[in-house]
Amino acid sequence: MDIMDKNPKIQSNPFSTGGGGHNFETSVQSCFVLLMLCRGLAPCINIPIKKIKLQGKYNGYETDDLIIFSDDSNESRKLICQIKHSIKITESDSNFQSVIQSAWKDFNNEKIFKKRKDAIALITGPLSKTDINNVRPILERAREVENADEFYDKLGLTGFSSKEQREKFQIFQSHLKKANEGKKLSKEDVFEFIKHFHIFGCDLDIKNGFTLSLVQTMVAQYNENLWEKIINEVRYANQNAGTITYENFSEEIKEAFSQRSYKTFPVEFLEKTSLYNTTEWNSHHYATQLAIFGSVNL
Repeated sequence: MDIMDKNPKIQSNPFSTGGGGHNFETSVQSCFVLLMLCRGLAPCINIPIKKIKLQGKYNGYETDDLIIFSDDSNESRKLICQIKHSIKITESDSNFQSVIQSAWKDFNNEKIFKKRKDAIALITGPLSKTDINNVRPILERAREVENADEFYDKLGLTGFSSKEQREKFQIFQSHLKKANEGKKLSKEDVFEFIKHFHIFGCDLDIKNGFTLSLVQTMVAQYNENLWEKIINEVRYANQNAGTITYENFSEEIKEAFSQRSYKTFPVEFLEKTSLYNTTEWNSHHYATQLAIFGSVNL
């Protein structure tokens, strides 16, 4: 008997029914909060994180899961993020279509997005080999070339770009056209959007993932028990569409991050150990010869 015959009822995906998507979203948001607490830099825009807005649709954002506000003494920038645990860069994937539609609206909203300064990111679970090899190179190339003409020339150049990369780019163009109410976009418009769009894959959906290991290592530099506390703070802020700043975060957690913990050698060890080897040159066997040599003007 086929094993499927024993249970003909269709089983739901346990990750989805068990709240896996929400847990993944909270973990990603918490990583950015951790960066803020550590005085770290926001990816893509590379300046310190000032505040983090969660579920920003009420504030006019279409890409609304996570909005990072960064600034330093010279300028302010934003990174607006959509978090999707699972996504495929295909023509038929409704999640990807929704992401591009939201991103396109925000990209063209001058009230919330500054071109050439701000950035848009899709944060998802681990990407497929196909998307790693054929999507990320397109996005990165757009940020390295001088203009749209150079980008399209290199995209069409056999040997420089693969057939698969050109097919993935066509998927972006198709979804952007849909987002633009079916109107075809110019090369410059597509190029400018691609330049501002980033995709990050991370394995925060599994307990023993590499990303989580890095996070826990970072947290351990301050206090080993902080990660779950940060997640709980973020989860509460997320359900209330809150805005997180360093000032309004938990005093207990802020205090832990105010000074990194250091481990010192036991006093007994230091008392019995000399850090430097010293020599009494006056009583050295060759003291006279060394004195003469040292007085010679070379």
